[in-house]
Amino acid sequence: MNLNYSILDDQSDLTIGYCSEIAGLNGRIYEEEEGWYHKIECKQFVFCNEFKEYVVKKKESMNRLVYICIVDKDKTPIGRYPFFISEKIYYRKIGFPEDFTDIQFRGSFDYYFANDKEIAIWNKWRISPPVQINEWASLDLPERRAWLHVVKNYYETKLATNYKLNKQNSSETNDKDHFVLDGTYVTDYPSFFCAMGEAINGPGGYYGFSINSLDDCLFGGFGSPGPYFTLTWKNYDVAKKHLDKHAWRKQVNYRRRLRNKLLYEPEFAYDEWVDMPLIEALVELLEEKGVTIIFD
Repeated sequence: MNLNYSILDDQSDLTIGYCSEIAGLNGRIYEEEEGWYHKIECKQFVFCNEFKEYVVKKKESMNRLVYICIVDKDKTPIGRYPFFISEKIYYRKIGFPEDFTDIQFRGSFDYYFANDKEIAIWNKWRISPPVQINEWASLDLPERRAWLHVVKNYYETKLATNYKLNKQNSSETNDKDHFVLDGTYVTDYPSFFCAMGEAINGPGGYYGFSINSLDDCLFGGFGSPGPYFTLTWKNYDVAKKHLDKHAWRKQVNYRRRLRNKLLYEPEFAYDEWVDMPLIEALVELLEEKGVTIIFD
């Protein structure tokens, strides 16, 4: 049996268990008299003995923050989604299942979840992360958004794992001060960040997920030596043609739809550049922070 997912306890950092598939990662909202909730269904789930011993010793229920982890062939987490289990299930009282079984948990996704397009990409990354740039280029707009979600999640998961292991993490800089952005396929909002991440950090690399996060990355520590570097932007005319005000509107509408699937009201701020063409906003931010751009 392929165990494609694990569930990690936030408090103890113990793996709660493994399962073959998980339904409900798409953020479907259920409603009953007591309120709204998300629900995950773990197929062929098995509890880990260490966690069972921990829960019995602490006399705790399953009411806790957990991470639903995408794992590779070595059972190493490569992506994770925070999920708060709202149910107070006391397995120390009712007994743990002794074998693989289907199990459900009610709760809520904190700030993001995975759609079918993301899962399809994760299934490829389980075998191997990208080894060449522009592997996302043939994807349509929703798939490119999913790819960018995976890139961000993969980076954050790697960072969290390395931090806990006290190893060097992927946010450390390299010695390069000249990078090349392949703009051949930069035709929408997510594709710029896909290409920018790969320009700085190689295939599948992360360097911002949005205008605001790009601003954060430009302070340094995300693969570049701060903002003072040179960026050769190849095929710049492609982006200049496509990244207009309409590209902004598409992104704003997408963010609104995403927000409506969450159980709380997250902060949603319009960027100060939203009234100008997207390409102008990106260039202005890069140059304002000290990046020298060579338009090729």
